[in-house]
Amino acid sequence: MGEKRPGEAIRVIVADDHALFRRGLEMVLESEPDIEVVAEANNGNEVIALAEQHMPDLVLMDVRMPGKGGIDAAQAIKDAVPHTKILMLTISDEEEDLYDAIKAGASGYLLKEISIEEVASAIRSVHAGQSLISPSMASKLLNEFAAMARKDEEKQQMPAPRLTVREMEVLTLVAQGLNNRDIAKQLFISENTVKNHVRNILEKLHLHSRMEAVVYAVREKLLEIK
Repeated sequence: MGEKRPGEAIRVIVADDHALFRRGLEMVLESEPDIEVVAEANNGNEVIALAEQHMPDLVLMDVRMPGKGGIDAAQAIKDAVPHTKILMLTISDEEEDLYDAIKAGASGYLLKEISIEEVASAIRSVHAGQSLISPSMASKLLNEFAAMARKDEEKQQMPAPRLTVREMEVLTLVAQGLNNRDIAKQLFISENTVKNHVRNILEKLHLHSRMEAVVYAVREKLLEIK
């Protein structure tokens, strides 16, 4: 093992449910003078507890582990120990796992196709504040961002849904906090008719609740809350 420089070594927890891979990884990392493996775990629950105990600089872990997986563990660790960086090292090239890992707070997502010696360099980079993603996964991420940008552009080009005068009256009263019965009385229509108007409003705006409809209408300046 390399001689550690006191106070300078990057303190790392390794979490992987494959014991042989985990031990091999630890042996390589422990030979680095600036990296110290402070603990190891074989599942998500264990790595969360160890992270809270040791408060490491970085957690290196797999996405797929027994019990609580790496994604959920990453979220829990970032909540409990915000300064700890998360670096995923996994065989999963599923786009959904990549997106979920990033949303959970991971700073890196590497596939196990990289050499075990490259892991030390990745740890240093992530610890220094960089974000790392395996090239094959990065292209998938860029494709997803491009698709999202196209959707936003198409959405902006689409005209705002047109509500009828009656639907606007109903929406205005909904915004004032009136229930269907009170709206029906005020507009001299049946309660069922009010329900139909509300349903049509939600369908036109592609929303799921009355509150969402009010927020949308205010944001789009369809109505003004006084």
